Amino acid sequence: MLKRLNESPRLDIFIAIIIAIVSATTAFAAWRASMVSSAAGDAIRQGLIDAVKKQAATSEDWRKLYEEAGHAQTYAVTLAQVEAFENSEDKTAQAQASNMRQYLLPSLQLVADPLTTDEKYFKSDGTYDLDLRFADLEADAPDLAALDPQASFKLSDQYSSEQRWLTVGVVLLAISLFWLALSQLSMKRSRLVTLAIGVGIYLFGLIWFGLVELIFFSMRGGAL
Repeated sequence: MLKRLNESPRLDIFIAIIIAIVSATTAFAAWRASMVSSAAGDAIRQGLIDAVKKQAATSEDWRKLYEEAGHAQTYAVTLAQVEAFENSEDKTAQAQASNMRQYLLPSLQLVADPLTTDEKYFKSDGTYDLDLRFADLEADAPDLAALDPQASFKLSDQYSSEQRWLTVGVVLLAISLFWLALSQLSMKRSRLVTLAIGVGIYLFGLIWFGLVELIFFSMRGGAL
């Protein structure tokens, strides 16, 4: 029976069909591995963009905070000077203090807003709560605060790992294609053996590829 099967022209047709199927599967697997590699690159690129945006926003918040703190310090020093002049017995100093309180202090207070106007930033020792002000500045940009570069880097690592394991599957499929092509060229006695080896490796590679996809698909929470 095996001899009859070896000599059957249908075997050539069957091998040709199997080779066509395996070739298409290998091409798809290679495409998928390439797509995963591209996704890894996109994820790490997005992570870098988010990191730059987040750092730039944080730097701007610190710059603004120090600017406000500088104005607040100027206001506090000027206020202390005005109070000293007001408590002085010198009429000229008192008049100067009156002018400063009427014209200069409101301007300085406005420039230093909100540190000098919002009581929640006042500390009991007479200084300002800069940590609270910085937290408020960060909260003013929730979109930037929500950026998580590490999540993108982690996703990139997952895609890179998946790409490496998928490449193993592609290699297995390519090896199976080699054995199937060999079965088409082999002597009649060894055709079935090489065909069986090729089909076996193909099925193993197919299962490998599917399991890798399933595992990483679940790790990403359903994201391709």
